[in-house]
Amino acid sequence: MASNADAVAATASLDSETTARGRLTGLMQNGGLFAVIILIAIIFQILNPVFLSQGNIIEIFRSGALYFIVACGATLVLVGGGLDFSAGAAFPLGGIVAGGLMLAGLPWPLALLLGVGAGALAGAINALVITRFEVPPLIATLGSFFAIGGAITVYTGGTNLFGFPDAFNVLGQGRLFGIPFLVYYAVIFGIVFHVLLEHTVFGYETRITGGNRLAASANGVRVKLLDLQLYALSGATAALAGIMFMARTSTASPAAGGSALTFQVITAIIIGGTSLFGGTGSIIGTALGTLLFAVLNNGLAVVNVNPLYQNIFIGVILVVAVAFDQVQRKRRFARR
Repeated sequence: MASNADAVAATASLDSETTARGRLTGLMQNGGLFAVIILIAIIFQILNPVFLSQGNIIEIFRSGALYFIVACGATLVLVGGGLDFSAGAAFPLGGIVAGGLMLAGLPWPLALLLGVGAGALAGAINALVITRFEVPPLIATLGSFFAIGGAITVYTGGTNLFGFPDAFNVLGQGRLFGIPFLVYYAVIFGIVFHVLLEHTVFGYETRITGGNRLAASANGVRVKLLDLQLYALSGATAALAGIMFMARTSTASPAAGGSALTFQVITAIIIGGTSLFGGTGSIIGTALGTLLFAVLNNGLAVVNVNPLYQNIFIGVILVVAVAFDQVQRKRRFARR
């Protein structure tokens, strides 16, 4: 018994050392990523001086705000050793549920809460399928993505919902000091999730579970409950972002989100330094990864590049990010 306890303690110690190295690597990577963003911005500014105008900078942050909110929840799932490909379906789910309830006469604050709850429920179901039936997260969340998307299409008949109260629409369309409310929401989410991951027991347990699930369980972490919380939180944040998108456009669209949102969010998280294999990552890195895509997408539009080329950039960046993650992972294991 004593030898087993010593082995668990040794494993936990190694995981702590690996986490510390991962954080140092993350800081260096974030600095490099920030430099890349600055370089890209300078190039776009040279090609079109409108790029760094005040109005366009605000538009860059506005366009990335909802992606970042979705990415906050998905980052915690990845750090915890999971993977959530259902975000692109939870995004329209929140809007369709909230929008449908509003049109049925429910007050918009309650409809908003129930829309977020629908996303949380979808995430919780993902976790149950993964933990109870041992379905790999990739398969479970992809299945959820298609199932939710199909249900939304059946419910709406593929048509948009509209006619929501002005008091609700202002949540996505309002501005304060010339800056859209959506940017403020993203900043608030970033601060909350950063504190949650870096300065709470929940965040610590998430990180060590992603690093070594067996050692985390042996040290008292209720791993299955943690998975349930992480996936429910991811679904809730995606649904809330979808509701905010509905408020901005005054329309609940079953076509919102989708695979494009899912892959851009996952890519932004990975390029921001969160390991695809769990244990390491940060909200700051995710913010920079999201900003990178916002700058790229906006810059390509400003210099009149065909939007179809955006998918090429996303694909290339995803492969590079995962390859870099693999190299870092091999180095961490080599040090052990």
